[in-house]
Amino acid sequence: MAEFADDGDIEHTLYINRDVKVYRIPPRPAAGGHKSGEWRVADQIWQGRLRMIAKGSQVELRLEDISSGELFAVCPFVPETQQLTVEPTADSSRYFVLRVVDPASQRHAFLGMGFSERGEAFDFNAAMADHAKHCQREAIANKAAAGSGSAATSYSGSYGSSSRQGGQQSNDPAFAALYKDPGDLSLKDGQTIKIDVHRPSRPGGFLSRSPKALSGEGTVPGLPFPSTSGTGQVRFLAKR
Repeated sequence: MAEFADDGDIEHTLYINRDVKVYRIPPRPAAGGHKSGEWRVADQIWQGRLRMIAKGSQVELRLEDISSGELFAVCPFVPETQQLTVEPTADSSRYFVLRVVDPASQRHAFLGMGFSERGEAFDFNAAMADHAKHCQREAIANKAAAGSGSAATSYSGSYGSSSRQGGQQSNDPAFAALYKDPGDLSLKDGQTIKIDVHRPSRPGGFLSRSPKALSGEGTVPGLPFPSTSGTGQVRFLAKR
């Protein structure tokens, strides 16, 4: 069974589908890419479970028997090589071409894989995209931490002050964004802040009406405010 390198990272299951079909496919045409319409029903060679497993930046697509868990084939890749190892077909969003590798001999072959529903294929693509973004964020953070050196540890974390040993600082934009010193943002003596509050040009509701409007004076013509009779009951005037 295929195994990741033992580098201390934890394996994560990114996606599972219990019913995918695998096909023997013809060679890739010179132009236009693979087309699932050229795959015959008789070319289906396997049907079972697909698991997408990640460990660090490495990903494996494992085709396994749904009952015994026996491995049929494995497609390893990293986000940088995903387009070369997991290729969508040119004529359908439900079908892909996988570059599977034999863990023992390292020989590879290309197999077609199909989902029953488009939604399943969408979730499959989304899982790969989310993992690629996660690896990209980690790479930026690790690069910033490595470039900062002692500057990152000497940063006080307060808005009022920060120190950089020996004047060292990274030229990496990612580092500058993470460890930029905002300076002293406190108000000096005599300084004030002016806040502009947006007010609607005309009353927008009950709470926006002035006391004068609530008293019945200055109401919009044609919409008279309810008046009261001598008995204290509200009498609504008919619109004229």
